[in-house]
Amino acid sequence: MTYEEALKASESGVAHAADHAFMASFCAGTLQTLCGAVSPKLVWEGAQARGLSTTELAEMCSTRPHEVAGLQWAG
Repeated sequence: MTYEEALKASESGVAHAADHAFMASFCAGTLQTLCGAVSPKLVWEGAQARGLSTTELAEMCSTRPHEVAGLQWAG
């Protein structure tokens, strides 16, 4: 699944969305507020490649935002 497909899947609401769709919504909406100038798509792809959950990514954003930037190159 691509970032765009996951983001589209989250449009109907994240309460019952699969984690990859929830993460796409998180990346599109909250990620840059927490971590600055990062690419939501590249961070999502890197997090998916590493097998992170949305909860793990959110924790990383709040405790280790410098590592989030590294996810852009992990995909």
